[in-house]
Amino acid sequence: MNVVVFGAGYWGKNILRSVYRLNRGGAKWVCDPNEDALKEIEKEFPQVLTTRDFQSVLEDEGIDVAFVITPPSLHYSHAKASLLANKHTWVEKPLTMSLKEAEELVEVARGRGVVLFVDETFLYDPALRVVKAMIDGGRIGKIYHLCFQRLGLGRVRCDSNVWWNSAPHDLSILRYLVGVPVKEISLRSFSYLQSGIEDVACASVTLQHGISAVVYLSWFYPISTASVTIIGEKGAIWYEGRFRSRKVTLFSYKVGSPPIFSADGVPSPNLIPIEGRVEEEVTDFGNRTPLDIAVECFFAAIEKGEEQPSLAHHCLETMRILEAAKVSSRQGGRPVQIGE
Repeated sequence: MNVVVFGAGYWGKNILRSVYRLNRGGAKWVCDPNEDALKEIEKEFPQVLTTRDFQSVLEDEGIDVAFVITPPSLHYSHAKASLLANKHTWVEKPLTMSLKEAEELVEVARGRGVVLFVDETFLYDPALRVVKAMIDGGRIGKIYHLCFQRLGLGRVRCDSNVWWNSAPHDLSILRYLVGVPVKEISLRSFSYLQSGIEDVACASVTLQHGISAVVYLSWFYPISTASVTIIGEKGAIWYEGRFRSRKVTLFSYKVGSPPIFSADGVPSPNLIPIEGRVEEEVTDFGNRTPLDIAVECFFAAIEKGEEQPSLAHHCLETMRILEAAKVSSRQGGRPVQIGE
């Protein structure tokens, strides 16, 4: 298959490396309006053609697959044009900047009979699969609460905020691990680095069966982490998702007996003891990167029709949560029902 990559930045280069490493297609074109970025591509990938002309690449009937790795504000327009040109299309998260646009792209892809795939890379991380197996195996019992932290002095976007750039990862992980619908979300977000573009966000999420979650995001934080902690009735699981720091730790704990209350309502003793210990640590997940696995699954969806967790129709639920949170943030953090 012949491939075009729209976007010659950091992640576009990673996509090119994966395509060549997997030998699943030939990258024919890289398209980007930035001439300096194209020169870097030409040095590292001399076999690839480069251009600033988006339309001419779309008109190349020899192109089968398009990777849209553009700024989020351009995802909708670039992905729609790619789909209408009958290209199987991979879109960096978020799929679009609104639910309505995302639903339209899903319908366009369905009508054209092409694959629309969203880059929710963490869903293809073997470490996260270990976490899912622990949960499904009952290792921590009933899930109570999840805490997501995606923090660091990262690459600060100038066309969209930290919620729309980072939360798609965590919301897709939340949906994958828990498997029950989100009912309500409350989001507070703050701008410090740029006026009107939030770089810190904190969301409180309520799911069915009384499960709760918090999502804390920041581009302006001295310690980098992409972690999830899952708290259950019998223990907890901690997952660090940064590729070179990946780790899964299983904790078990024993909750002591509740205190005895006297006739006047005073508990004695005034505490419930909890004992905890590390049961298992996993650090070996093989040498394959989650991105390589995701790219391979994208091609498997194209060639074999295999179902994948980040096909665009699955991601519409993530888009609903993102959009409900946007409404909440504009209203000062008011809890908003999903679909409201």
